[in-house]
Amino acid sequence: MNIIVDLLKISQTASNKIDFSTVIFKIELTQKVDIDHSKDLWIFLKTLISGGAQKIFVDMKNLGYIDSSGIGVLINAAKLARKQKGDIILANVSDEVKGIFKVINLENFIKIYNSEVDAINSYRYL
Repeated sequence: MNIIVDLLKISQTASNKIDFSTVIFKIELTQKVDIDHSKDLWIFLKTLISGGAQKIFVDMKNLGYIDSSGIGVLINAAKLARKQKGDIILANVSDEVKGIFKVINLENFIKIYNSEVDAINSYRYL
């Protein structure tokens, strides 16, 4: 599984210590998240959140397929992030994947935005 990660700073920091409230971790999922790939994604997200990450933006513009194991990873990661006073948001979800999310009402649990700009701006209030 390929995961592309970017760090987006939303404000300047005055020290060398990492202030996780000023950093957004942008994760771009590629191709598919299925039973063969979901364990790797879970390990990555759990490690990131356990390490202090509070703001995780999952860009799904290149995701063509996600199964129940992948959806479960996103839900469990969101729960873990919220325990750490953080959150996970999704953006650029294809109509096909949105259809799957709509059936299970995922948008009632994880915020889904139409664009990267809207997703990043939403973190200014967290």
